[in-house]
Amino acid sequence: MKKLWLTLAMLLLGFLAWRWHFPPQAPQFAAHSAREQGEEQIKTLLDSMDRVSGFPPQEVYQVIAERPLFFNKRRPPPPYVPTPPGAKPTIKPPRKVGKPRVQLSAIVIVGEQKYALVRGGRQKGSRRVRVGEEVDGWKVASIGADRLVLSNGGETEELLLRNYRPVMPVKSVPKPPAVVRKNNDAVKAAPKPAPKP
Repeated sequence: MKKLWLTLAMLLLGFLAWRWHFPPQAPQFAAHSAREQGEEQIKTLLDSMDRVSGFPPQEVYQVIAERPLFFNKRRPPPPYVPTPPGAKPTIKPPRKVGKPRVQLSAIVIVGEQKYALVRGGRQKGSRRVRVGEEVDGWKVASIGADRLVLSNGGETEELLLRNYRPVMPVKSVPKPPAVVRKNNDAVKAAPKPAPKP
């Protein structure tokens, strides 16, 4: 019986060594790219796809592009218009806004990038802000390891990540001496000295 198992183990090891030295080759397929087919064949294929029966013309789908399903208010964002290189950006006067009603949840610093996670205020849920962005009318002036500084005109507000209140030590009350009973007679034990702080 041992010879049979030894023979099977040797055959298996031989097969694995053979596969390791001579791995199976991947099948070779002839690559047909769009460039090889020629522009005329591609144009013919696209034209035939336009004429597939059962689909409305492309003009019908224009409504989907105008009112995208996953955008807020079903309108696409306005197109980006870059400012010309010599034009100064218009500076808006600071708005009168009360104290920011947000809480600082976390600060993320990865290399040179700094982010702060804040929650509350006008927007529900948490959101990520960077230096220069606005939070409820306040501009993020700086992000430190443990604080977020917001500014509005000449006014600044500092939000701390951890705002611990000082903990006062609790005064220990000495325990009354223990009572030891011997033969139904109460004997007071000597009081133990209080530990030194």
